[in-house]
Amino acid sequence: MRRIFLHITVFLFFVLFLFCALAMITNNIARAAPFLVCDPQTDVTHYVVIINDTTDTVKAFDLGDGKVILRYDLAGVPDGKNECLIRSKNEWGESVSVPFVFTKVLPGVLINVHIE
Repeated sequence: MRRIFLHITVFLFFVLFLFCALAMITNNIARAAPFLVCDPQTDVTHYVVIINDTTDTVKAFDLGDGKVILRYDLAGVPDGKNECLIRSKNEWGESVSVPFVFTKVLPGVLINVHIE
């Protein structure tokens, strides 16, 4: 009886592990372009991204060669003009802000949909 309980427990932990792994993979896939990026840098640990007065600090994306980049998912930004200030950061402090402006424009409504 104890052996069956042990097997069931191990099986349930395995299923839980697979579920968590799938959730993490799906979460990474669900994040889609566009991304706010920069040229590779060294000596940066984080980036401070301010979009329309909303501040977010994100960990620098490691390229694996001693260099990092900013890789900020823009999926949640509002439609229209968006004004940004971006700073790089490490344990010693922050750089000066770099301004960046972009416009999020959704596609227009389809016109004259038909079959040929």
